Amino acid sequence: MKKFTFWRNAIVAETHVVEAPDEETAREMLMDCGEPVKTEWIDWASDVWEIEDVEIIDPLYRMVKDYKSVDSLDC
Repeated sequence: MKKFTFWRNAIVAETHVVEAPDEETAREMLMDCGEPVKTEWIDWASDVWEIEDVEIIDPLYRMVKDYKSVDSLDC
């Protein structure tokens, strides 16, 4: 068995609010303004999924991971 990890790009609109004396200063402040006050999902940037990683899962690992001790089973 294998575990596949995929990713694709998304378009998200971020809204930031900054107080500044003028627009130029406000735009400069956007680089260090932290988390947005609002985010809005727009769309997927493409329909293409890129593969990032393939992990081969050893059957013995799966068996040990899924093992439940008889001591902890409910009667």
